[in-house]
Amino acid sequence: MSAPELQPGDQIVFTSLELTNKDDLAQATKDAGFVVGPGVSKKTALLVAGDPDVDSSKARKAHEYGIAVVSEKDFVDAYLGGVVVPDTDLPTAPAPTGADAVQGTAKRDLPALKAACKTLRDGARFHALFQSTEHGRYIVRGPAFYSALGEAWTVGGIPVASSAGVPDKSLRGLALADDSEHAADGDDFTALAVEQRPYGRFTVYGPVRTIAGGLRAVGPWLVRHGSPVEEG
Repeated sequence: MSAPELQPGDQIVFTSLELTNKDDLAQATKDAGFVVGPGVSKKTALLVAGDPDVDSSKARKAHEYGIAVVSEKDFVDAYLGGVVVPDTDLPTAPAPTGADAVQGTAKRDLPALKAACKTLRDGARFHALFQSTEHGRYIVRGPAFYSALGEAWTVGGIPVASSAGVPDKSLRGLALADDSEHAADGDDFTALAVEQRPYGRFTVYGPVRTIAGGLRAVGPWLVRHGSPVEEG
């Protein structure tokens, strides 16, 4: 069943959400002019589910009443402008301007990372610092994307946390990204603007490394003439 055309004041009900925090989604729904209902009734205009084929009591009642059931992603895209901004005290980070931005202690603050990973929301922009033996340290700024195939949250296609919110071993820092973007291009530190499906548009910042075959790379991305050519 296709999603209906909603009007301000229409009642929306949620069930079995997977990608968004219920409180955040409820607030965004109210901000858009809708009413959030506790359960499905004949007054309900739409049921939003993590999986529209879910067999929950709310879903069964919605089918009984002929009420449309849509996925939370489709609901956010169609009615909330594509993004649910998390209500969080997570700090906001500016775009880096030099190599100092990727420096730091090797030891991870795991409790802080776990708390930050709990704020991951589909489409919200994050500033993620990664470190690995193969790719060194680099920053990715872009929208969070939940990969159902990999059962992981990603930024720029790089795993950030598992579906349970456990930080990936390569994650060293996570913050909300502000609106700044710097063209930090240079011989030893650069910014790469990337657009890649299904991860959207994101920017990679980091030191330029020379790897096998004389190729240049920033994090996992190979670089040619200042542009990303592929992910290594």
